[in-house]
Amino acid sequence: MTNRDPDRDRAARYESPFGAGWVLFRGDVITEVVLPGVPAPVPEAFDPPDSVQVLARQLSEYFAGGRWPQYPELVARAGSTPFTQDVYQTVAAIPTGRVRTYGDIARQLGRPGAARAVGRAMATNPFPVVIPCHRVVGSSGSLTGFGGGIDMKAAMLEMEGARG
Repeated sequence: MTNRDPDRDRAARYESPFGAGWVLFRGDVITEVVLPGVPAPVPEAFDPPDSVQVLARQLSEYFAGGRWPQYPELVARAGSTPFTQDVYQTVAAIPTGRVRTYGDIARQLGRPGAARAVGRAMATNPFPVVIPCHRVVGSSGSLTGFGGGIDMKAAMLEMEGARG
């Protein structure tokens, strides 16, 4: 029996040191990644599609110190405006172990006064970790604005061996 109702989201669990996280999907389409530490926001699936299982496994492996899960197809469809799409593409290109400031991202996009708009885009990132918003820091290098909390952001950056 399947629970792949194309009209409602389901959740597939992934594990981390911060608790369970969730890959949300509708039918065979991944709709969101929810950071660890919160209850499933929608019913948990018993038989998620293969693509969802793969991403959930890769997220678990990432949080256990493994490779960063790269999903260009998710990055390509993230963002509701050309600006947020550009932000997500730019952030997804930050290499593992590196950080950039909100201002760096804005300047790279040719919008030097748009650091706060970059921050707003990070706050609505539908695919955290895949679009590594944890690699974006304040202008002084301070760890700011992360949906999973500053402790999680710090742990993720430390795990990646982050430097400026």
